[in-house]
Amino acid sequence: MSEVRVNNIVDYGGKGAPTFDNGAVISGVSSLGNQAKIGSNVTITSGGINVSGVTTAATLSGNLTGDVNAGFLTATSTVIGSGVTINAGGLNITGVMTATTFKGDGASLTGVAMTITPLAYNPDVNDSIVTRATGIGITFDHRIIAGSGNITLSIATNVGAAGTVVENFGVGSSVTIAGRSASIDPTSDLDGDKVYHINYPSGCFTNTSGDVSYVGTAYTFVSKPLAYSLWSWGRQYKGSLGQNQPDNAWYSSPVQIPGTNWGRVFPGATDGNSNMNVKTDGTLWSWGYNAYGKLGQNSTVSYSSPVQVGSETNWALGGIGNAGISLAINTDGELFGWGRNLYGMIGNNNTTTYSSPIQVPGTTWSSDYTKTATLSHSVASIKTDGTLWVWGSNAHGQLGINDVAQRSSPVQIPGTTWSAVSGTYQAILATKTDGTMWGWGYNYRGTLGLNSLAKISSPVQIPGTTWSTVGGTDQTVGGIKTDGTLWMWGLGGSGQLGDGSNTTRSSPVQVPGTTWKQLGGGAKAIQAVKTDGTLWTWGSGSYGSGVNDRSNYNSPVQVPGTSWAFAGGNGTDVFVNQEV
Repeated sequence: MSEVRVNNIVDYGGKGAPTFDNGAVISGVSSLGNQAKIGSNVTITSGGINVSGVTTAATLSGNLTGDVNAGFLTATSTVIGSGVTINAGGLNITGVMTATTFKGDGASLTGVAMTITPLAYNPDVNDSIVTRATGIGITFDHRIIAGSGNITLSIATNVGAAGTVVENFGVGSSVTIAGRSASIDPTSDLDGDKVYHINYPSGCFTNTSGDVSYVGTAYTFVSKPLAYSLWSWGRQYKGSLGQNQPDNAWYSSPVQIPGTNWGRVFPGATDGNSNMNVKTDGTLWSWGYNAYGKLGQNSTVSYSSPVQVGSETNWALGGIGNAGISLAINTDGELFGWGRNLYGMIGNNNTTTYSSPIQVPGTTWSSDYTKTATLSHSVASIKTDGTLWVWGSNAHGQLGINDVAQRSSPVQIPGTTWSAVSGTYQAILATKTDGTMWGWGYNYRGTLGLNSLAKISSPVQIPGTTWSTVGGTDQTVGGIKTDGTLWMWGLGGSGQLGDGSNTTRSSPVQVPGTTWKQLGGGAKAIQAVKTDGTLWTWGSGSYGSGVNDRSNYNSPVQVPGTSWAFAGGNGTDVFVNQEV
């Protein structure tokens, strides 16, 4: 028997509807005849409960099959709202559907939207990493293939946005993709203690079907400051090698300057008699001959061991240029000068000599060692916005402003994409972010690389569009290209061009090798570091070549060791960093 508890029965079998008290019990009902209606759209038949119109329910059970019958839910095809149909095959939805969960394998889903989402960054956003950088990249939640565009690695500006481009990586050529991961390997190691900006453009990666693109991202990270040991060789004059030894003490092999927390060497760190360098704690140190007060000690006393300049602890870069001028840049982007101010080399609109730091106007000077250069009585420096500024002597057009009048305050060279600058004897050479190199000034010994000896008072392009950096010495110039090749030109009488000859050349000639990273050196001797950390030297050895003799070499010879990082010098003395 069945039992039905009801309050009211309507239209029972076409007869008048009996009324029952609440809780009444009806027994012995085995069928309801044709149908019973409960409410306006719900009927009960022998087949079950049938609902017409819109149904709201937590669960529907059973098969949605049968014939259309008086608007019952049991129907061959039932439409629920616009674009939703229930039939014997199941639930069909046209247009856009939003759902939290799909059940089943999704094999027949079409037109379903998806996104490519990063799961991990290397390095992480705002992270600090070591200087030797490989495998920079992103890991995604889907397998990816190359899209289009360039991933750009830049030095960040003071406000964290992209600044001077370090390197571009073509997605289809210079980016490694493996499954869900994409990575780039910079040609050169990252400099320490710098803020880098990396940009992944929209569409640089897609899913494996190629129909969904990554939306792109950009962020900054900081390279970890590394401590170095500092080594020198050559002629000791007035304490110039920092060895606390008397004058004319010669060193033909590297000797260490006390301390293991030195920062990287600035190629223009020495004028051959005096030297300067920063430490990782932000202090600035100088030693050697103190003519014109260039050691920054508020005196003209010489020192044969390093002494601290002032008490500040936010120095980022420091060096002593030709003709007795000292320059240093702090982490706030401020540039200071002191020492001999002939021709206004300090850049503060006068020609007064100073024995302690004096600020040059501006607060956006770059502390990148490749962006400041000194030459005989002139200075060139690049700001964080890519503009290039020059001041000092201009007798040979070396300021590049199309005249020969000296300037005691910075003046701008046209352009906003300058990347690196270097000085030689009364001439300047600089690269742009597009890989071009430009030169101007006194073309002594063909140092402008233009296959002539003509003086030039405004920038002219040196052949080539793949230059990555430039390194000038007194009368010899070199540049490294993006393929790791090294090219030299200018004075070569002592073999300093490294091409196996003792010939002076006014056009670039290649030095053997394809893994060159950084160039230093002085008037007649060159030093260069390769990407594997080896150090090589060539040219005059009259002051000690670094390979335990005083011979000249017209091809590179290796200085012992494999962890060298950066080299600088002036021919009479050489300074090189070694990783610790």
